Amino acid sequence: MSATTLTRQSGRALRIAVIEPLPVGGLLHYATQLADALAERGNEVELIVARENELAGHSGAARRRAILPAETAPLPADPTRLQGKLRRARNAVRLVATWARIAREVHSDGHDVVLINANFDMALTAGAGLLVTGLKGSTPVAHVCHNVRPLNRWSAGELYVSSRPTLALLSRLYPSFDLVFVHGESNRTQFESTWPPTRLQVIPHGDEGLFADDPPPQAEEPRILFFGAWSKMKGLPVLMEAFDQLAARMPEARLTIAGPTVSQEGEAELVLAWARKRPWQVEALPGYVPIEDVRALFARARVVVLPYVTSSQSGVVHLAMTMRRAVVVTDVGALPEAVSDGVSGLVVPPSDPAALGSALRKLLEDPDLAERFGEAGRARAMEGSGWATVAEQVETGLRSLSGARP
Repeated sequence: MSATTLTRQSGRALRIAVIEPLPVGGLLHYATQLADALAERGNEVELIVARENELAGHSGAARRRAILPAETAPLPADPTRLQGKLRRARNAVRLVATWARIAREVHSDGHDVVLINANFDMALTAGAGLLVTGLKGSTPVAHVCHNVRPLNRWSAGELYVSSRPTLALLSRLYPSFDLVFVHGESNRTQFESTWPPTRLQVIPHGDEGLFADDPPPQAEEPRILFFGAWSKMKGLPVLMEAFDQLAARMPEARLTIAGPTVSQEGEAELVLAWARKRPWQVEALPGYVPIEDVRALFARARVVVLPYVTSSQSGVVHLAMTMRRAVVVTDVGALPEAVSDGVSGLVVPPSDPAALGSALRKLLEDPDLAERFGEAGRARAMEGSGWATVAEQVETGLRSLSGARP
């Protein structure tokens, strides 16, 4: 029996809009795969995204509508203060235009339900979200909350946003959604202790088949991969200390750190200075990794590490498991729920270089164990938390919102 038939038997096809404003990165990948999975179940799905997004050439079951404003042009290599201020101003204008268009789409009443996948981590976006829910009319609006507590990406100090206006707006925004999806029971618990009462539903994260329908073979070299933004919540100083301890006992160990830098947080300078002193062991690749290069990067690694000091969840762990790579993660957020300790990876305490280094060494020295973990992780990602499972659960939640509509 086809997915379309199943949907038709459970009720008429839903008209769903999945909205993601960011033109690159994990949130765009997530929204795209979720929209396609919902469409494959027989629903009429529109994926509303930014113009000139990185998946513009990617086709799928959902109808693409690239109607949101394109990303602001990047700064030059050595920007002046004036250039930085002008770009921030242009970004603010773009955000206002983006959310005005989203509000129009929601208020148009052309959908049974709207699912917003965006991050709300500053006052401007939180206020825009409130505007959208306030003007939605009869259209239910749901939200996928990827970070229960908004992360501070603008300075090297606190891990979480502490702006009172932002937190006050979020306290009003989340209950204004008809339904909020979170990843994992730990995130449900944290959400309920952080924000006012909100209707919640726990869902799996989904796999990353967008990158690896055919995962690469196991790596022959004892190489570790850190993949993702170089931000302070990722625990890069802990990883650097752990690797130094590991390399003293295992000189053949190698480490690649790849991903975009976050200039405001200051982690990049530390990582690059440290890597320059270890050119034969450490490879630092600052910058966004294009989709077409991701598979080759993971193919070189025996183990993928997530040394995070805090996190609600991470698409990187699901990407690693989809790539059939063993993982070492810290016991924060929903990471231990995604990784079965001792089966598909190893879970260690956060901010513990000795434990992290020991776990990495165990997998580097035993390629057979790393391969078994990788196989188990891929099976877990593709079956227990694959997109078919996610879409079924999301559709059930969305259908409960649209059931009262004519």
